[in-house]
Amino acid sequence: MQAGEVIQRYERILAASGEMVVAAEESRWEDLLTLESARRNLVAEVVAEPATRFANAALQARHDSLIREILAADVRVKNLTSAWMAEIGCILTSMHAERKLARAYNTG
Repeated sequence: MQAGEVIQRYERILAASGEMVVAAEESRWEDLLTLESARRNLVAEVVAEPATRFANAALQARHDSLIREILAADVRVKNLTSAWMAEIGCILTSMHAERKLARAYNTG
């Protein structure tokens, strides 16, 4: 694969990562799952190819920059989903406590 093609693939991965960040920020969890699946396919395409050597320092720098941006987007999504998961955990804990109380007082 040519260096330019590799860069384009990483740019598509970054675009998908950006869409995932927006979905997470907007609490669109189903969309996030769909986007993550699509991005996983893009990543699989890159991983399946042999490593590309960049003869041009500018292309290597762009490649490195794209990877850093993708990783930063991943961290942002992780932080957003972690907060959501903590909130869900609190809700489930509360529901469990309510059921426990209801069972305790309804056993007469």
